[in-house]
Amino acid sequence: MTNNLDSRAASVGERAVNKAYLREFLIGMIGYAVILMAVMIWGGLDGDSPWRYAWAVLPVVPMLWVVVALWRHIKRIDDYQRLVLLRGLGIGFAVAMISAITLGMLGIAGLSVPSVGWIIFSLGMAGWLVATTISNRK
Repeated sequence: MTNNLDSRAASVGERAVNKAYLREFLIGMIGYAVILMAVMIWGGLDGDSPWRYAWAVLPVVPMLWVVVALWRHIKRIDDYQRLVLLRGLGIGFAVAMISAITLGMLGIAGLSVPSVGWIIFSLGMAGWLVATTISNRK
């Protein structure tokens, strides 16, 4: 009898929380995409102007909104969802740190690895995704 009550489908409240997070997250991501395109077109990142450094970090500004959106999402979700999310974030962080140490040591040994930051970012995000997926199965 209780099996009929147990559902894996999101409740109305969960859907509302997820929709709010998606809306806030998308604002930051759209801002990031627009500014990134502007930087790629007008930033002159491959030039020698000192302004290229300001242009290079400009896409970080809308990503700060993504951090705010994530913070607000964590405050809105229930305890179980928070546990799953924070487990995933924790594992993603650990993967990113191990990647940073590994690539840093390889760099000290003389290996030239281009765009190390993107590699660390990608591995950390993949760790977050895998850990969250595994935590959601339980």
